[in-house]
Amino acid sequence: MKSKLKIRAALLLIAVSAAACSTDPRGVRIVNGGTSAISAKEGAKIRNLTPAEIGPVVIGKTFQYTRNSASGFVTYNADGTLTIQDDQKGPSTGKWTASGPQYCESYGAAQPMECGDFKFTGDAYFAAQSRLVEMKV
Repeated sequence: MKSKLKIRAALLLIAVSAAACSTDPRGVRIVNGGTSAISAKEGAKIRNLTPAEIGPVVIGKTFQYTRNSASGFVTYNADGTLTIQDDQKGPSTGKWTASGPQYCESYGAAQPMECGDFKFTGDAYFAAQSRLVEMKV
């Protein structure tokens, strides 16, 4: 009799395990108060930052940047300069400014200023021609 109970318990455990791995919508589900325990995440709405918002977001912080022809790390200084460590070209400096409706940046002393919107997407910033991801330690 005990042997039959052990076999039934083992079969039940196998059935539950198989159902949990199933992609069939009738499989085992974990619920929380009648709803799925897995929260439905929505992406952040993309929005343009105002010039007043840009400074506090970037000053004194280091970001990993990617651009059409370059990538590396950039630190934004309060005096409007950039400290750059480019993956290919090495260290250099540039400039940034945020005034009126646009953000402008120059990645290198001899480079022209490139201007555009400064956007936040929830996990990254897009500044003129650069994608920025904040480096957090």
